[in-house]
Amino acid sequence: MNMPDARLRDLFDLYVSRRIVEKYGFDEMAALKSFLRSETYQMLIDRETEVYLMSPEIVFDMWECEQITHDPRNSIYIRV
Repeated sequence: MNMPDARLRDLFDLYVSRRIVEKYGFDEMAALKSFLRSETYQMLIDRETEVYLMSPEIVFDMWECEQITHDPRNSIYIRV
């Protein structure tokens, strides 16, 4: 797997974890761990899925859908 560069991953990590903190009240480390351990994150770092080309807000929505339905593909932005 050829991952997106570190700066791009950092941008998503920071944005999504901050949204988790704001919306769900997680502490910062728990929010980051939740994101990094998610299937959403695995999709983000996989160049084949091209999730890294989407906005950070869409990636947050995917993470949120994963928490609710256990599948980030249920996001309204990527549903087929």
